[in-house]
Amino acid sequence: MLNVEPSATSGGPANLRDVRGLRTLDGRIVRRGVLYRSEFPHYARTDGTDVPVWPPTTVIDLRAPEERGGGHPFAGVAAVHPVPLGASLAPTAPSAQHILDPAAAYRQVVRDAAAEIAHIAGLVAAAAPGPVLVHCTAGKDRTGIVMALLLRAVGVRRADVVADYLRTEPNLPRLWAALHAAGVPSPRNHVLAGVHAGALGAALDEVEAGLGNVRVWLAAHGATDAELERLADRLLTAVPAPVA
Repeated sequence: MLNVEPSATSGGPANLRDVRGLRTLDGRIVRRGVLYRSEFPHYARTDGTDVPVWPPTTVIDLRAPEERGGGHPFAGVAAVHPVPLGASLAPTAPSAQHILDPAAAYRQVVRDAAAEIAHIAGLVAAAAPGPVLVHCTAGKDRTGIVMALLLRAVGVRRADVVADYLRTEPNLPRLWAALHAAGVPSPRNHVLAGVHAGALGAALDEVEAGLGNVRVWLAAHGATDAELERLADRLLTAVPAPVA
């Protein structure tokens, strides 16, 4: 049983979603129930969310050690992998108050955490059957970067990746209310309170303009060809043919 309490706000995690249905350049789509993204899942309830299976079987926690505190609420029901990255983007990090340009901050994350992101690709590829949840504290900046690179690595169209990132925007009021209720203060820097499509684009440009595409970049930083093939097989399926 999960050692978490129901949300002080209505429903479950405010920024939890399944990225199913996003399309690739070759016409495939992301499978239902294989890859989720969220803020830190303080609460067991998922009322009002569209995830088909809960809880996840694998969790990738992007938070810095100082954000994690005690044990993870899913430690007893899922394989939890702490992979800290982008600590400067943590809402309460002292360094976060100095971020003036989110695009530069996002680019710095992909430069500094390339090996960690390649490792995450391998974790997702090798995960046990069931949903994989990627989260940080708010589920938008660090999670947004990692999700974008995983999706681009398997060929999801860039416009679809950015559109998924922007789905966080209408969730922001309830997201910050839920985090406040869980004891997480507002960001010290208002820049980190929102989402920035241009910043995500800058991170993707940083990767794609260098080695040509995200898959090659991941391979250059430690992901194997076999892992990248398994990642695509795990995440993607063909679009069903219409019924005659």
